Amino acid sequence: MSTLAVKSVVSALSLRRGVARTAVPAPLQKRVVRVRSEPEGSPSSPSSSDEAMQKLQAQASDALKFVQGKWDSTDNSEKPAAIAIILGVVVAQIAIGATIDAVDRIPVVNKGLQLIGVAVTALFFYRYFTDPAERESVKKSVDAFVKSVTGEK
Repeated sequence: MSTLAVKSVVSALSLRRGVARTAVPAPLQKRVVRVRSEPEGSPSSPSSSDEAMQKLQAQASDALKFVQGKWDSTDNSEKPAAIAIILGVVVAQIAIGATIDAVDRIPVVNKGLQLIGVAVTALFFYRYFTDPAERESVKKSVDAFVKSVTGEK
């Protein structure tokens, strides 16, 4: 029997249900990988990642102190309402994310919404940034909004 006939018989047998295919073991190759977590410079110098981690921890600590201060200043009668609002926001975010994922999986709607978004963005830029007077108006309104958010007067 030729090798082609043997291959066709083996492939026909392996395609039938309940028949296990013969496994040919692959040659084993041993690979050694060495990984260093520190740079090869002087080990006593502080790394930039340690400094970044300390800065991040300091910011997290400040944020936690701010939240604890706000929580302590809140009346006991208002605390359940605050918790309910926070939980409502979390549930709403989950629902919004699930809705966006569901709409994003519909091929025609996804591309249509992207096209509408590009068109609206182009219209906005054309309308508000081609005329110098409109640019100045947009700049003033953005500056006023930033000042109202940051608390500057």
